Amino acid sequence: MRFRFAALLAAAAVTVLGPAMPAAAADGSDLQQSDRDLLAKAKQDLIWEGPVSRLAAGRGSDVRVRDVGTRIAVDQAAIDVQLHSISDRLGVTLPTRPTAAEQAWADQLTGADPQDFDRLYVNRMRASYGSLFLLASEVRAGTQDDAVRSFAQLVVDKSLAHLALLEGTGLAETNSLLVTASADNVLSGGDVALAAMLVAVATVATFGVVRLLGCPGKK
Repeated sequence: MRFRFAALLAAAAVTVLGPAMPAAAADGSDLQQSDRDLLAKAKQDLIWEGPVSRLAAGRGSDVRVRDVGTRIAVDQAAIDVQLHSISDRLGVTLPTRPTAAEQAWADQLTGADPQDFDRLYVNRMRASYGSLFLLASEVRAGTQDDAVRSFAQLVVDKSLAHLALLEGTGLAETNSLLVTASADNVLSGGDVALAAMLVAVATVATFGVVRLLGCPGKK
């Protein structure tokens, strides 16, 4: 799937290029807006995704969905602890309640018929992770704060792992990754541009690594 391939390339790019960025002040005074945006979005997603993942763990009609819900819920609880630790130290205020759209998604899942629940859960979560992955990749590559970079890397890794789990259920729909967690549920032009930029950076980084390693015995 083209978007999944772009995501994997983006992850490789931020892993290779991210460590070159300098560290910022430990009190968060030099945080970039994108750093704050990532911390806020990660919490915003956890507010509604945690409960619905726990719901999936107990209510999924397919054993694969129940297993995925359980694993994601456990990971999200651990991520939430780290997120609050970083945010408290940097003085970043996190959201405390779901948006109207997020509450509507949670309500839809809560009220869904058993035969619809699994599909709705997998595709709604997949859309949300696609959006979060793009932001975390951007922050991972550009932040000047070591703690935020480490957290962004965690989000990148977990987003990819959770996307793989969701897709492993066999219920992922072709276009669900192209729907962002936004009010209009349409992938914005900015997100498309960011994805294209990250793919380009990843391609250059990969080519550079290959040239650096070279071929055995080649002068």
